Order: sequence, then C-alpha cells, then structure tokens
Amino acid sequence: MKKCFTIIVLLVTLCSGLVLAQAGRVTGTVTGENKEPLPGVNILIGGTSQGTVTDADGKYSLDAPANATLVFSFIGYVTQTIAVGARSAIDVQLVQESKNLTEVVVTALGIKREAKTLGYATATVNADQISTNRTPNVMSSLQGKMAGVNITSLSTGPGGTAKIRIRGQSSFSGQNNPLIVVNGVPIDNSNFAGGGDYGPRAANSSDGGDGLSSINPDDIESMTVLKGATAAALYGSRAKDGVVMITTKTRGTGKGIGLDYNINFTTDTPLDFTDFQYEYGQGEGGKRPTTENPTSGVWSFGEKFEPGMTQILFDNETWPYEPVRGRVKKFYRTGTNMTNTITVSNNGPNGGFSLSLANSDNRGIVENNKFNRKVVNLGFTQNISKRLTAFGNINYSKEKNTNPPQIDTQDFATSTVIFTLANSMPFEALKQNQTKPNGDEFVFSRFLVRNNPYYSLSHHFENISRDRLFGNVALKYQFTDWLYLQLRGAQDFYVRSQDYNIPNGYAPIAKAPVGYVNGSFTQDVRRNTERNFDFILGGNHNFGNIGLDVTLGGNQRYARMDYNSVTVQDFIQPNLYTVMNGRVKNPLYSLSEKKINSLYGAATISWKEFIYLNVTARNDWFSTLAPQNRSILYPSVTGSFIFSQAFPNLPAWISFGKFRAAYAQVGSDNVNPYSNALYYAVDNNSFPNPSGQLVPVGGINASVVPNKNLRPLRIKEAEAGLEMKLFNNLLGFDLTYYHKTTDDQILAAQISDASSYTAQLINVGRSMNKGIELLLTGSPVKTKDFTWDVSFNVSYNTSKVLKLGLAEKDTVITVGGGGGRTLNMVVGKPLGQLYTFTYLRDAQGRQVFDKNSGMPLRNNTLMNVGNALPKYFGGITNTFNYKGIMLSALIDFKLGHKMIAGRNINYMRHGLSKRTLPGRAEGYVIGNGVNPDGEVNQTKAAVQPFYESINPLGINEDFVQNAGFWKLRQLTLGYDLGKLLPEKSFVKGLRLSAVANNVLVIKKWTENMDPEEVLNSSDNATGLDFWPGLPPTRSIGFNLNVKF
Repeated sequence: MKKCFTIIVLLVTLCSGLVLAQAGRVTGTVTGENKEPLPGVNILIGGTSQGTVTDADGKYSLDAPANATLVFSFIGYVTQTIAVGARSAIDVQLVQESKNLTEVVVTALGIKREAKTLGYATATVNADQISTNRTPNVMSSLQGKMAGVNITSLSTGPGGTAKIRIRGQSSFSGQNNPLIVVNGVPIDNSNFAGGGDYGPRAANSSDGGDGLSSINPDDIESMTVLKGATAAALYGSRAKDGVVMITTKTRGTGKGIGLDYNINFTTDTPLDFTDFQYEYGQGEGGKRPTTENPTSGVWSFGEKFEPGMTQILFDNETWPYEPVRGRVKKFYRTGTNMTNTITVSNNGPNGGFSLSLANSDNRGIVENNKFNRKVVNLGFTQNISKRLTAFGNINYSKEKNTNPPQIDTQDFATSTVIFTLANSMPFEALKQNQTKPNGDEFVFSRFLVRNNPYYSLSHHFENISRDRLFGNVALKYQFTDWLYLQLRGAQDFYVRSQDYNIPNGYAPIAKAPVGYVNGSFTQDVRRNTERNFDFILGGNHNFGNIGLDVTLGGNQRYARMDYNSVTVQDFIQPNLYTVMNGRVKNPLYSLSEKKINSLYGAATISWKEFIYLNVTARNDWFSTLAPQNRSILYPSVTGSFIFSQAFPNLPAWISFGKFRAAYAQVGSDNVNPYSNALYYAVDNNSFPNPSGQLVPVGGINASVVPNKNLRPLRIKEAEAGLEMKLFNNLLGFDLTYYHKTTDDQILAAQISDASSYTAQLINVGRSMNKGIELLLTGSPVKTKDFTWDVSFNVSYNTSKVLKLGLAEKDTVITVGGGGGRTLNMVVGKPLGQLYTFTYLRDAQGRQVFDKNSGMPLRNNTLMNVGNALPKYFGGITNTFNYKGIMLSALIDFKLGHKMIAGRNINYMRHGLSKRTLPGRAEGYVIGNGVNPDGEVNQTKAAVQPFYESINPLGINEDFVQNAGFWKLRQLTLGYDLGKLLPEKSFVKGLRLSAVANNVLVIKKWTENMDPEEVLNSSDNATGLDFWPGLPPTRSIGFNLNVKF
C-alpha cells in the first residue's frame, strides 16, 4: 500500500510538471477598490494547489497554461476567477465583501468556518489586541473585551494565574474552567495557585501559575472563545464550561522571507488603597512600649502621638514614637517586565513557516522575586504534493519563578505582615534585626507566625521551574476538491520542579534533637503527559442551491501524571538545604492515568447560503467510571438565518441581519482518577506468615466507598441570538440569550464511620444558569483622516441551585470558608451565597451587648449576607485614529456582587482601622445598643478587647461590602512610523505604542483594598477574603514592532 501511494504521488507530480512545462509566464498587479495595491493576495491555478501570493506592492508572477484559470482570493474580498487565455499580463481589482459575510472563525477541532454559518455565539480578538498592550498571562490582557467572559488576575505576582469564567458558574465542585485549545488540540491548563493555608509552617503558599503562562503573546494570530455548550460540544467533557481557542502563527503575511522584532517594556508601580489611622501608635492597652522585650510589633493600640515621644522596640533600642506612613512604598519596589521576540517567517506558493524566539524577564515588586520565560515557537504548513499537505506547531518554553511571594497565609507572607505592622514600627529596625547572634530568628511580635518580613526575604526561599513542550503535527490529504482526510497527533509534556525551605532557627517550629538543626527542605517533581490522536474525514459539496458539509472523526486522549516528593528535617549542617543533609527523610510518590476514547460527527446543510442547519454528535468513553456508565453522548443542533440576504428589498439602512438558535447536551465525568475505586497500600508494619517470616501486609487505603452507579454530570443548554449591522456597518449589535441546566452533579456524601469509609460520590446536584450578552459596535465618526470606533459589551448572568441531596432536607452545602465566613450552595438561591455570623439584635433591631463586659454579643446562626458572583460585567472601548496616530481606552466593570473583606477584621483587631478611633481618647467604649434585658447599654468596655472581640467571635457583618467596581483598565497611544520611512527602505514596518494597564479605579465600594485583590483561583473561595495579598500595580511602558 505504501509503495502504491508513493507511485501515485510521483505520477501526479510528473503530470503536473508536464502541464506546467507548457505554461507561459503571467504577471500583474492586484489592487483594492481604492486602487491601492493589496499585498498577500492568494493566487492559485484553478483545480490545483499551485500558485503564488502578491508582494508588498501587490505584484505577482507565475507560470500558467493558456487553458488555465487563475483564482484570486483575499480575506474580506470577493474571490475572482479569471481565464488566462493568450494573455501574459492580468491586472485585477478586488471588491470588498460585507465583513459579516466573509469573516472566518476558528471553531471546534480547529476547523475554520464562515461566521455567518454559525448558530451560536463566539468572541474573537486579533493579534494586535493581544500583544500590543499585554500582561504576563495572556488572558489577563483581555479583561472587559469579550461579552460573557469574566477574567480575573490573581494578586500573586509575575507568572501567576488568570481565572477565566465563561457564562458564570454551574458546578458545585468549583471546577468551572474552560478548555484551552491551541491550534485545534487541547493543552493542560492546570493551575498551581496556592494560598489559604492558615497557620504556621505554610512554606509554599504561592501561585505557581497555569498552563497559559507558557504561551508568548507575540506568537498568537487570533483567539476565539466558544462560549456555549453548542460551540464546544465536539470537544466533549472538558469543554462543558466553554473553550478558549488559540491559533498561533504558521506562516508569514507577505511574500518571501520576513523578519519581525517586537519589544515590550513596562514598569509596575505598587498601589496603596489603605486608609489607616495614624493618631495612635504601637502598643497595647493604650500604652506605648517603654520596657525591654516588647512583643507588640503588630498592635497599634498605644498612646496618642505627641512630638518628641520615644518607644523601646523588640531590639531593646530606643526609637522615635512617630507615625510611619507609606508602608507600601517603603517595602515594595517598582517591578519591571520586558519581553523581546524575534520572528523569522516565510510565505510562498507551497507553504511557509513562522519561527520565533522570545525572552521575558519580570522583576516582581517583592525584593527577591523574579520570573523568566523563554519560548521557542515553530509553526509551519507545506504542500508536499498537489493533494498532500503537512502542517503543525511546536512550542517549547522554559519558565523559572524565583521566590514567588507567599500569599493568603501568615508564615513568610510578607504582605500579611506589612499590612498589619504597627503604624509606628520603623522599617530600619526590622532590616537591622533579622536574626540573633546564634542565627535564630529575631522575633518582633508575640505572633510567632508573623515573621519579620526582611527575615522572610533573606532566609526563606522557593524556586519553581517548568520545562514544557507541546504541539501537534498533521497530514491532510485532499482526495478531491470536496473530500479530505486529516490525521493528527499531539503531545503536551512538562516537568515541573519545586523546592522550598523552612529556615534553620525558625521560631514557631520545635527544636531539633541535640546535635541537629531544626527546619525543613522539600523537593518535588511533577511529570505531566497528555497525548491526543485524532482523525477527521471531511467533505463539502454544493448541489445547486443546497450546500452540504460533513465531518466525521475520532479522538483518543491519554493523560498521566507522576509526582515525586521528599521532605527532610533535622539538619546536620546549618543553612545547607539538601536532601542528604537531613536526618529524617519523608518520601512520597503518586501516579495517575486517565483515558478517554471518542467518536464524533458534524453535518451542515445550507440553502442559498442564507439558511444553515448544523447537527453534531460526540460519544465519549471514560476510564474513570464504571463500565456500565462510562459512555456518554453529546448531541447538538444549531441554525442560522441570514434574513438580509433572503430579503434583498429590506430598507437600505440594514446592512446585515442574522437570527440564530442552538441547543446542545454535554457532560463530564468530573472525577479524578481512582477517586471512585478501591486502592491499596502496604502497611508500614510487617507481620509473621505461617512460616514465621515477617512480611508486609497490604490493605485498603481509600476513604471513599466506590459507587458503581456513578454517572457523568450532564449539561443542557439552549441559546438564541440576533446579529445586525446597520447604516453600511457604522452601527452593529450582537444580542444573545442562553439558558443552561446542569444535572447529576457529583457530590461527596458523608456516610457512617462504621463502614470504614467517610464518604461516597453520588449524583444529586442540579443547577440552572441563564443570562443575556450584548455587544454594541459603532463608528460615530468616519472620515478620510479620522475615525472614532466604539465597542461596548455587557453581560447579565444569574443562577439557581435546584437540588442538592437525596432528601428534601438537603438544602445547604458549604464549599469553602473559615473564620466565621462561609461560601454555600443553597437550594432556591443563586450559586455562591455568602454566610457569616452577625451581631445579636433584639426584636427591634437594636444591637445587644453583654451587661458585665460591654462586649458585643453574637447571633449564633450563620446569616446569608449576599451573593459572591457578579450579575453584570463588561467593558467599553473607544478607539481614535488620526493619520496613523491611534488612541484607545478601555473601561471595564463588574457589578452586583458582595464580598466579605476579612482583611479589615485584621486591620480592626490590630488597631489600624479608623473604626477603632471611637473611645481611644476616653479609654473605653460604650456600645450603642441594649443589654440582654432590654435596658440601654451603659457598660464601659476596654478599647482594645472591644475591637478585638469580633475576630474570635467570627462576626464579619461590618465587612460585608459591595465588590463592584469601574476601572480605566487600559490606555494605548500608538503611531505608525512606517509612513515616515523611505519607499525603498529595508524596514517594511515600524510602529511604536505607549501602553498603560490598571490605570485608574474610577469607582469602588470596598474599604482599604482593591476589590480585585483575589488570591485564590478556586470558585469555592469566591468572595472570601482573609489576608492581604500583594498590592495591585499600575503598569506603564511601551511596545515597539519592527518589520523587515
């Protein structure tokens, strides 16, 4: 078979050569309607894959037989077919088509389709929108730009995670992440965002980034979001929450060899949103520290500041007793980000390539933090013969994150200390007194887990590195002009290494045995492999007015993760952090494997190119479920009706109009490998066998009893939309309504301990999610030299929990929380309900205080205080162009949700909040309310215990705050310097842009913080704030692009 195929290819090639041997040279110029030359126009000899493209001046030349036809095609223009005849010179003028009729969208499996044929909503951004005004994580720069897509960047430093949610949340488990697809193939986007480890010895509570951090924005050609279940149905279970489709560059844009250089540089300035009191300083009980060995380093309940006062600090030295303002500016530095990318590309009649090398250096705002990423990306496409084409993409990245900041914890989390530090603590005292003479930590507070921040920087370390290689290679064979077969193989492989320590002499941990040093050192390595193999058989043909496009295919996905870790303690030599230097070694190894086999198909039928009906089906077989339940079918059906083409006599001001509708079902196993199976472990002890020999014994090592009836969860979604362009495309809108239900959600139900298990996975949850998306576009002003374009998108989303358990009494589950605040799912209410303890009040709503102590009393029932998920979010972009000068401004917003700003409880109990000023002068506080017997409260309470009391009581009522905001997110000012270059210059393009990100908070309602200071990517922590993270930053810099 292989020999026959080779012979056929050789014969076809030989015949093609004989035909072309009789061909004559044809030359010409291709222009647009404005008679300006069009570079990059594709010119093919009809019925073949042979041809050329126009150069920068719109010129072309090729050999073509006299009986041939030339096909001229260019995106956005009407394709023209011209017979060659006896002519040797053919000039062509292409006519623009309506954008909506010619726009091409990358859809499921990487298949390109005309936007007008789609019956579901998508959102697309191009390369300029991604690379010019960028952020280290490529998704973060798209905040506020796409309807229905909610993006949040974590306040965790460079290389951190971006939280992406499409059309809200539907899963109770917190797994609402979209699938990330690069060039038609899924990649792993696991995130390693830490945080939330309350208490001592949380030494690796950092954000290790996600899969998107491996992608260089300069390599991206376009990005399309498939929002609904219908759009993503062909990708199966992992696409239940939508798909982010990334298409990278595979060839040059002009003819021949091209060279691009891009440099992006920004500075990150930390922002301070705190508004603390600076009337009273360090101390407790109304007294400043005046005796030796004070431990009040994080308490500001001292005396009122007066000129000339002094204090004795933890170093037993005398320091001025005066307010220390500007803590953010004193501790944090200005960060920098610089990315250099060089791209070599080629574009020719038989294919091309794009090869880029990029280096990105990020200096964090914390003194010892830096992040480096090196990326090599190769994309290519090549016509091997008339019918056989090879194409693919390979991306290698090497990332290193040195000392990523510890967040959402106490140990070594410098932000926690900086933002709770006493307001008269000199930073110089902390710098000068990090360790004692014996090397042990110099403690400055009775809170041992609140380390001196400079001690944390100099003694604690963490290093994260990742080497990653992902990509795919495909062969496409065109049997005829209407039938093809594509075979594709893809792999995503990375090795992620991490090491971190707990320093020798760290105060909170126990002393080591005599002759050893305390502390610990951990090394771990993850090896993650994902392989995808698929085939696609596709065909399309027109039967008169009827068009038919059919795709059949299959996929096999295999995923494996190996994890090795070792932690050592009791060091022989101090300050030598190696595995061999530890007396006690604790190794750990784990392995997980998963496979999904799939078959799928899609068919599109069209009528006169204005009515389209599309049906798809995919069936997955999961290795993680019992055999009788591991198969699931996902069907979908969509339709679109382009009424502006169907009714040509519509008013002239209607340029384009389309109705669309869709319905789909998707599902997901939503179960990790082995979590629904019995697994075993070897006991640490040995036992005698009948022969008396000691042998190890194995036993069940699972806490979850298997459920052989566990089914995949199912999602049913319907959507309808209307797209219109008016007044010759000067005004347009895209309106979408969607309704989604999620059934058979998988929850862990507690069972009796007598069974030797603690839980069982069951199908019980059901939820509903619906919303409206609106995109408005317009060009209020459009002249020869000046244009003003406006884009406005807004999304409304709401949800409801319909069912939680097998019994009617199962109406609430808690999915996250702590410290008297929880995030719950409640039947009859939207997902993500915030609960907390509140003050005790009588029937008249008056606050109740203890009659003896004067302290506030607590209502011991957790109360619902609001929803953590935004109802409205979107953005407004204004773009102005004047003679090559471009100014763009993006304002984005999120509204209609609450948060429990827990950091403010800490600011209050530490005496920093302005809420603690009442009663300071008098030395006591009398709460405004009544005693339990109904009498007016007149009991005097000590100031410090009064304001500290809400923390142990878990009363968060005062800090349930509106989490909404309006921000000036981006500013871009660019100029096309290429117009100033000589006509014959070797520099073909030159563009310089000034850029700014996170420019201004226009309006917010939170106290002492930016409402976007999110520290955890899990949906089960949404709206729950505990500790301050890194301060947000404002980025200002430039982007320079040069084309040769």
